[in-house]
Amino acid sequence: MLRKNPGFTAIAMATLALGIGANTAIFSVVDAVLLQPLPYPGSDRLLSITHTDRQSGATGIPISFTKFTAVHEQTKTLESVAVFFQMTPSLVTERGAELVNAARASNDIFRVLQVGPVLGRTFLPEEDVPNANDVAILSDAFWHSHFAGDSGVIGKTLSLDGKNATVVGVLPASFRFPLLYPEPELWLPRVTDTPEARPDQIRSGAGYLSMIARLQPGETRARAEAELDTINSRYREQFGSYVDATKYVLAADSLADSIVGPLRPSLLVLLAAVGFVLLISCVNVANLLLARATAREREIAIRKALGASRARLVRQLLSESLLLSLGGGILGVWLAAGLMPVLRTVSPGAVPRLADAHVNGAVLIFSLALCVITGILFGLMPSLQASGRELHSTLKEGSRGSSEGGHRGKFRAVLVVAEVGMALVLMTGAGLLMESFARLMQVNPGFSSKSITIFPVILPALRYPQSAQQEAFFRHVLERVRAIPQVQSAAVVSPMPLSGGARFTFFCPEGRACLGVGKDPIIATRTVSAGYFETVHTPLLAGRVFTEKDVAGGQNVAIINETTAKRYWPNQNPLGKHIANSRDMIPREIVGVVADVKFVALNAADTEEMYVPLPQGPWTNMTLLVLSQSNQRPLVAAVREKISEVDPNLPVSGILSMDEVIGASVAQPRLIMQFVGVFAGFALLLAAIGIYGVMAYTVNTRKQEMGIRIALGATPADILRLVVGQGMRMTLIGVALGVAASLALTRLLASLLFGVSAADPVVFSVAAVVLGGVAFLACWIPARRATGVDPIIVLRYE
Repeated sequence: MLRKNPGFTAIAMATLALGIGANTAIFSVVDAVLLQPLPYPGSDRLLSITHTDRQSGATGIPISFTKFTAVHEQTKTLESVAVFFQMTPSLVTERGAELVNAARASNDIFRVLQVGPVLGRTFLPEEDVPNANDVAILSDAFWHSHFAGDSGVIGKTLSLDGKNATVVGVLPASFRFPLLYPEPELWLPRVTDTPEARPDQIRSGAGYLSMIARLQPGETRARAEAELDTINSRYREQFGSYVDATKYVLAADSLADSIVGPLRPSLLVLLAAVGFVLLISCVNVANLLLARATAREREIAIRKALGASRARLVRQLLSESLLLSLGGGILGVWLAAGLMPVLRTVSPGAVPRLADAHVNGAVLIFSLALCVITGILFGLMPSLQASGRELHSTLKEGSRGSSEGGHRGKFRAVLVVAEVGMALVLMTGAGLLMESFARLMQVNPGFSSKSITIFPVILPALRYPQSAQQEAFFRHVLERVRAIPQVQSAAVVSPMPLSGGARFTFFCPEGRACLGVGKDPIIATRTVSAGYFETVHTPLLAGRVFTEKDVAGGQNVAIINETTAKRYWPNQNPLGKHIANSRDMIPREIVGVVADVKFVALNAADTEEMYVPLPQGPWTNMTLLVLSQSNQRPLVAAVREKISEVDPNLPVSGILSMDEVIGASVAQPRLIMQFVGVFAGFALLLAAIGIYGVMAYTVNTRKQEMGIRIALGATPADILRLVVGQGMRMTLIGVALGVAASLALTRLLASLLFGVSAADPVVFSVAAVVLGGVAFLACWIPARRATGVDPIIVLRYE
């Protein structure tokens, strides 16, 4: 029967393939990111342990080395505990120098994860102490890219930041570490080998480590949290003057939630969106089946006359529906499999574990269930209606031309109303996300990104251990880069804007009592060179910017942002005031006030910021910003050459434009907006097709009525009003129901929105008007065709 109606079969299967394919693709992502356990044995026992600020409630704050030591030594509920941090050492090979993604970790890191090497071994306890031998464990990708998978790699050496590290192990190809992005290519021991782990930093309780742990068998997270509270209390008694003693408490979360928890609302919104698309597809196919059932009334009546029971007829019609659904499902799975490589091109930094998304067994079972459910969903009611017609009336109607019964027409109208309502919900959600993203992109970041290229520069601490050496390197680089003819200006900054990084300092503002480390307020501290504010066009509101005269050993100076000035010196001139680090109490004179800058994220609230000049606070890890109108490729080559003149063994990678940095900072909201927008477009198209199909079918079945009306004097305008009015009544009812549903459901989007209300009247109005306009067009086309009915031909035929 389906083969005899190829047009109907193709349209129905294609419609279902769209809905099932979209659901299968998004469910593949949801399955990989949210549902699948982490790729470690007993992953349900893994915890992420972080600090929570007692006062602000901020979570996810890094752990100090001293706090980690206390937990490691005192815990009884945790089987093993480890800490780690990300780094980018310089690797020198025969091909030259390059930066590699690496992580330093305590020696129990692989015991916590219960991951063993395919070659060699993991870290030993004696390698996790100061001045121990340098060793390295390779990822499978690094092993193959740098050693061609040589099984004799154990014992070979790597030159990292000027020191030799012996290769002691190779990790499995299946090993993933989604807690860091990019994932580490190398693992190194000793988390104390970092500038943040200077003795004075450790003594102050500075946090720079991420901590993970494995529960003892039979223990629960609640008991572990209670123990962590006890450990934290002891720590506060023992180290009361440390930063993390009085200000922070320890909090434990499942490791899986710590990785993908923030992404859960966005993925569930996407899953709901594709669910609406599938429902609308089902409504369209149900309408097609109703139209086809009308055309088959005489056939079904003859089957009943020959003895077929109603149950037999329902089984036959449902079998056809299920066959349609399975055919659409096969096409949908094929479509989803084709979409997966496209989905996996999304930055893993925006969607962790996305690389693991595949059309696997669980996804196929999900798709099969969708096929069965949708087959029954769109096929049951048409089957019941088609098999329930009275035999004698059907045969009599068949002798003089069928017409659509009242109940069937009402059911088709109900389906259209439901379709319009669901489409409006999707369109409203997409509109809110689009408006939110537009508002986000309108946020003034406090700097200009136009024509700026960024060059991350990381100095090896072994070759540049002194602040004077670090300052001299960057000073010489800036002198050479500024001499390039096409360069307008250049500067260095650390951390870079919109990098998410920050260095916080407890400070004592002039005019307030100093309470000491852990009790004084904190301020984000940035190191910048002279010319930085001119390069990025951050407005100077008062005072002056840094100059070459602000040198080490001279007057300590600082520039603050507008938020700091308003908070600590309201209605006063902050210039000439002083600001001191709570630890050393060395005052800095405030010489300037600049506009607030979005260093963490565009949607982050403005916080206190302080800038110090490069000579008075250099770092090994800084970013070179180059302002130039020239083509980026020759500019990059020229800047690389100038850096090489200062240090030929220093690799420079990760070069981007500042516009790309801004784009990366909003990758996740852009992704969600784009997907929901595409699904809303599908919903609008399917709704238009559904309305058009119903109205076209209605006109076709009412040709005799139209002919009589025209014969009795109805004008084309009367026919247009009749047909369009019927369609628009269904549309308006659907819009009203859709608005009500949207008001209830869009509240779930509130956490994803920025600068727009979940009940924004403008978005709701635009969505309703657009849907109404498309519906009007879908009604007008068949209505226009109805005005061309020739009453003589129709009445003669009937």
